[in-house]
Amino acid sequence: MLLFGHPYISSQPFYHIESVEALRHTPSNSVVTLFFTPENLDIIEHLRLNSIRYALHIETITDAVIGENLGASYLIVLPKHGEAIQKVAEHYLFDAKVLGYIDTMEDLEDLIDMRLDGAVFADAIIKITS
Repeated sequence: MLLFGHPYISSQPFYHIESVEALRHTPSNSVVTLFFTPENLDIIEHLRLNSIRYALHIETITDAVIGENLGASYLIVLPKHGEAIQKVAEHYLFDAKVLGYIDTMEDLEDLIDMRLDGAVFADAIIKITS
């Protein structure tokens, strides 16, 4: 299981962006995150064309399949959607890793029980504004 933002384990932060311009304020080789929405398709295309690793916040299994096909490295899900999305990811052998989004250490055990690929703690995501 991958852990991002766990207090005992060093990991790279994720950078949440809302525009292509915000990329200028992220370190090179960073992982950027954004919500999977039709409004963000231009940003996703820019990331994909420039081989920038990114994570998509998704809510449905359909979004998961689309996110995988768009080349996302990670699919960030709320725990209530995690188990269903992880099953689809395993069935279709996704390259993207399914990460449960959690706030506290107490929530980690639920993600372990769901057999998610990993967890990303809220503190691991830095919001970048343009």
